[in-house]
Amino acid sequence: MKKAVIIAISSVFALLAGIQPARAQVPPELEIYQQKAGDRSILYRGKQGARYNVLANGHPYWSTTDFQSGDVLFEGNLYPNVSLNIDALAQRVLVQLANGPFTVALTPDLTPSFTMGGSRFVGIGPDGSLPEGFYEVFGEGPEQVYKQVTKMMNSNTQNVNGDTIGYYDENYRNDVTRHFAIHKSYYFRDAEGNFTRFKSRGALIRKFPERKKQIRQAVNAFRQHSDLDFDGFCKLVLNTVSQ
Repeated sequence: MKKAVIIAISSVFALLAGIQPARAQVPPELEIYQQKAGDRSILYRGKQGARYNVLANGHPYWSTTDFQSGDVLFEGNLYPNVSLNIDALAQRVLVQLANGPFTVALTPDLTPSFTMGGSRFVGIGPDGSLPEGFYEVFGEGPEQVYKQVTKMMNSNTQNVNGDTIGYYDENYRNDVTRHFAIHKSYYFRDAEGNFTRFKSRGALIRKFPERKKQIRQAVNAFRQHSDLDFDGFCKLVLNTVSQ
């Protein structure tokens, strides 16, 4: 058992270090066409992405304001090596044009999957089994976790620990502050493809009643070497049960 736990810990360290998902194969003819078409390809002919010219704490993006390289499947065609980000406020994938600051916004129903910064994402349309939007996918086995990040603009008249939580809105009233409020949701996908939402570490462990002891051993062993945030915990659990 100790050997199995050590193997699981070694595997998850590699996983959390950011192993890149396998690149999908792009037909040579399509890749040549896309390179020649550049910003004139179908991918860049959609609606322009929103530009938030407001003063507020935080930002509307998934995790960072930086655009990251990735591959995106859009309307059945795969586009490799494009610059991507996610507008968590509007739930749109943003594709950055090569020249200039402008972006094109892709909807979830037309963007079923993409990679960004080494992470895997899926788009769920309005008729899907989850709320419409984009989800980061954890796990390579039959059981997976889907994470959604949503944001909204909030105004607040209160201080937090004596400090304001946003910028003053001079056009409204000078005691109002604004910030991008973030909300994270996690869903467990079982081997049959059914989804259930969970909110705690214990709730995820209970999805594997026959593996509880092994999971707790792996978690305790990992904590001896490094801190473990909620995302890392989900990845560790899924990696452990897939051994």
